[in-house]
Amino acid sequence: MDAGLLVDADHYGMRAVADLAAAGALRAEIAGTFPLAEAAKAHALGEMGRTSGKLVLVVD
Repeated sequence: MDAGLLVDADHYGMRAVADLAAAGALRAEIAGTFPLAEAAKAHALGEMGRTSGKLVLVVD
């Protein structure tokens, strides 16, 4: 069963995230990079639910 999550953005929360980003306190974990031509492969990998981090598509 898939669980969904709905989050409402609020000014205070978004400002806090922006401040953390500006301070360099946020770091994205990259699980893999794929050329745009392999977008289907990246999508399939993400659908497996076994990645830890973000999948990035690279556009030349």
